[in-house]
Formats: sequence, structure tokens, C-alpha cells
Amino acid sequence: MNRTTEPGTNPPTGAADRIDVSFMYAVHDAFQRDLDRLIAMAEAGDVSGPALRAGWDRFTTFLTVHHTAEDTHLWPVLRERVADTAVLDQMEAEHHALDRLLEAVETAIGGPAPVLADRAGELARGLTEHCENEEELALPLVQKLLTEKEWNAFGNEQRSKLGLSGAASFFPWLLDGAEDATRRKVLGIVPPPVRLLYRAVWRPRYERAPRWQTPASA
Repeated sequence: MNRTTEPGTNPPTGAADRIDVSFMYAVHDAFQRDLDRLIAMAEAGDVSGPALRAGWDRFTTFLTVHHTAEDTHLWPVLRERVADTAVLDQMEAEHHALDRLLEAVETAIGGPAPVLADRAGELARGLTEHCENEEELALPLVQKLLTEKEWNAFGNEQRSKLGLSGAASFFPWLLDGAEDATRRKVLGIVPPPVRLLYRAVWRPRYERAPRWQTPASA
């Protein structure tokens, strides 16, 4: 992805850049790593075990929570502050398009592995394009126009939807395969009790459960 900042780093400082969006970059990267794993599993014909459904349910839960929070806590706030809403219209249209691609993958699960690989590839391409557009077009508006309180409300909405049980799988999933810089950044943002739970309880439990894995670690 073309980013003005790399994952795990702060955006450039300036009067308008009050919001650190590096956590958003980490989430986007995790979504795309997950779909890469799904495609690899389908291409290898590894679609009959419990990992396929467990991974898909996890992925769709996190993506739905993330996109719903954007639709309720980011785009409406920005609409009140911009004269041209074309970027926000585009973000919402892309969410709807991704919903259709998600339905196509859901339908393909349980069917022939090559079909699932094709549908997952279409979803991966659509999600990559959306994440790139969001980072290049929408996040600069977030940094320029949102207050820190409003940005935090977006994060709090996702946390409230996930709850503690959701967080227990979200953080290990988010950091599964992440670069060291991203891992340090994320763990530096969260409160100390979350870091302790992640290291002592959540990550070991996540690694024991069925999940999507890269071919090298499978």
C-alpha cells in the first residue's frame, strides 16, 4: 500500500494532524493477511477442517464491527464538516460492494476449493482497493477534521461491540503475523492490563484454537 506513514509509526506532525491512525493501518493489514491465508488454504484444498469456519467467523465479525463503526461514527461526523461528500459516498459504496463479495465467499464455503479460492481472491482484491482508498482519501479528512474525542468514540464503539470475549481473540488475531514495529506500537497504545492478558492468556489460547495459518506455519 502507498501510505504517507508506515504501519507502527505516527503520521506527520502538524496543526491539522491531531489523530494517530496507525492502529487503523494495523487493522487493515490484519484483514489482508487473513484473506491471504484463506486463499492459500483454498488453493491447497485445505477446506474440510474446523479452521476454515472458525477463521471465517472471526474475520467477518471483526470486519463487520469495523465497517459498522465507520458507518456510524466516522462518515456521518465528517459529512457535517465537508462541502464535497464524494469521498464519503465512495467509502459507503465500497462497503456495500464488499458486503456482496462477503456473501459470495460465504456461499462458496463448503463447496469446491477452487471456487472458494476464486471468491476469496475477489474479496481480497476488493478489500485491498478499499483500504488503499480509505487510507489515501478518507483518513486525511479524519486527521484534519475530527477531534480526538470523536476519534476515540469510533474506537470505543468497536470495543463495546466486541466486549471482553471479543477482545480476547481480536488482539491475538490483529498481531498474528504483524511486523515487530506494528506489534510494539499496538501494545504500546493499549492499557497495561490488556498487554498482560494478551501475553499471558489471550495469545496462548488463540494459538491453541483452530485458525487460518500461512503455509509456512501450518
